[in-house]
Amino acid sequence: MGKRGNKKSRGEQFESILQESKLIGNDWIEVCSRNVEFKSYHFEKALYNLILQPEINSTVLLRADILRNTKYEYLDENGNIMETPLVTEKTTERDDHSRLSSKPSNRKRKLNEEDKIIEGNEETEEEERKEEEGNDVIQELNLDDMQLRDIPTVLDFKPKRQIVRRLIPRNPYKDYVINQTCLIYTLQDYEDQDESLFVVYIPHIESGEQCPYYLPPVEAVGIFYHRPTKNLSLNYLPFGYKDPQVIRNLKSLDSNDRTLRIAFRLLQTAQKHSKGVMDGYEKRVQHDVVVSKVLFQNRYIALKKQYSQYLIDNWQENTDPKKHVFEDIAIAAFLIELWQNIYGDTNFQFADLGCGNGILVYILIMEGFHGIGIDARARKSWKIYPDNVSQCLKEQVIIPRILLEQDQDYSISLQNSTFKTDLHGTHNQKNLNKLGSSSNEIEVVSYNSKTLMNSSYVNTGTFPDNTFVIGNHSDELTLWIPLFGYDFMVIPCCSHALSGNKTRFLPKANNNAADSKSTYSGLVQHTEEIASQVGWKTEREMLRIPSTRNCAIVGHHKQPGDQFKSVAQVLELEGGADGWVENTMSLMKRPPRGH
Repeated sequence: MGKRGNKKSRGEQFESILQESKLIGNDWIEVCSRNVEFKSYHFEKALYNLILQPEINSTVLLRADILRNTKYEYLDENGNIMETPLVTEKTTERDDHSRLSSKPSNRKRKLNEEDKIIEGNEETEEEERKEEEGNDVIQELNLDDMQLRDIPTVLDFKPKRQIVRRLIPRNPYKDYVINQTCLIYTLQDYEDQDESLFVVYIPHIESGEQCPYYLPPVEAVGIFYHRPTKNLSLNYLPFGYKDPQVIRNLKSLDSNDRTLRIAFRLLQTAQKHSKGVMDGYEKRVQHDVVVSKVLFQNRYIALKKQYSQYLIDNWQENTDPKKHVFEDIAIAAFLIELWQNIYGDTNFQFADLGCGNGILVYILIMEGFHGIGIDARARKSWKIYPDNVSQCLKEQVIIPRILLEQDQDYSISLQNSTFKTDLHGTHNQKNLNKLGSSSNEIEVVSYNSKTLMNSSYVNTGTFPDNTFVIGNHSDELTLWIPLFGYDFMVIPCCSHALSGNKTRFLPKANNNAADSKSTYSGLVQHTEEIASQVGWKTEREMLRIPSTRNCAIVGHHKQPGDQFKSVAQVLELEGGADGWVENTMSLMKRPPRGH
């Protein structure tokens, strides 16, 4: 399976053989091979995982949906061959998920329908169909063909696995969605828990011209583990393999030809993963715990098609647009599917605290959700959004109400301020004081709790009860998000205490294999601990986003009982929040961060 671009695969270290296979049969062309140390059960486990997760082999592929999976077991518990194999079959009806759709979210469709009623704009069925299909359609080929396919061979292979999967590319508007048969055969030449295995991939297409970019243009690919010689080989069955000229054409390919480079890479990946199984490698991070992989990825594809190009073309910030755009599209996809799970059609709103460039707010509102985004500084990107979005982006600082409930005065230095000093009327001009000599004067602004509490430029984290709070890499706000008392999702990034000061939380040893010894792991654990202290039962999802800071902590359910701490008690345990007001107000006189 291929990658886009002209980079040479590291697999080109393999020497091309390009001869008829002496073991499988002359219809097959052995492309490359190498001797290995692992055994068949290492190879089988690794290749079965690659069948389930083809994206490991190709950056062009997003996933595989398994439509049919039949398993054959030939050995009894004592290792003896049974006369009749034990057959286990799973057939999954996945058309509701794996047939991709560009339809908007339920809330967006409902919003559009309401708009039509208000405006009196009734559309015909034909107009609705054209609107839904648009100028681009998802490329699908032979998806109704879900029957197992087979291959020619001179060996007496017996099936161990018979699978039909649907290959979903990352861009199904450009690359075809197709079905593919995957077979794992055995020769039953058992010796010391080892056997010869043949793993075969057969796309449900009829010619090389129909072959998607991400596959080699052949009728079948076979990876053969030969037990007696401990040899692993990659073999092609070309379309029209009975034609001698077809065989000659394949055998004459240059080693730099893409068809052969794919073969080298496939063999390299099969060897690497089989050796990993032999060495005891276990995947540490588990994705798709909170939201289904299929639903998330289908939503991501639709949102990317709808919004990515516009956002990239109109990017106003100095940072890399692709990283921020695709990351926030993925987070939006996760949130939409999460909200569908927990709220359904129930009315709610969201508040994105520390919303930065506002991409996430823009996508969610355009998809029919109601909410606001809050950040200490307006961003240039806010100007590119339509009015119904830009009016929901608030230039405010967040000072939790609990910090302003006691009457107290605060003083903020305006030294080197690059912004206006009236701070939207938050302070009175009579409170401006000047310190220092006339040649080096420093302006200091004084505030009190009541003034801040009543300022339109200050948000105290008080929202309607049906609010879902988002903390998307919101730095200083990370630990505060669970303390506001609303359903939430927070993605920790940089580590700060409740005072807003930078700090580090040491990771604690536990039974969670996903936790490492990194400081980021310590921040994630501490955020979950604070949420638990005030009664939240949290869930953790490792998001599929282009960031190493990809852990989402979700709070929706409360733990039973009344033994939990109040926010004031948590503040005391955490050493207080002295400095939060001063640190937060100082954000208004610093340029916005990159995110």
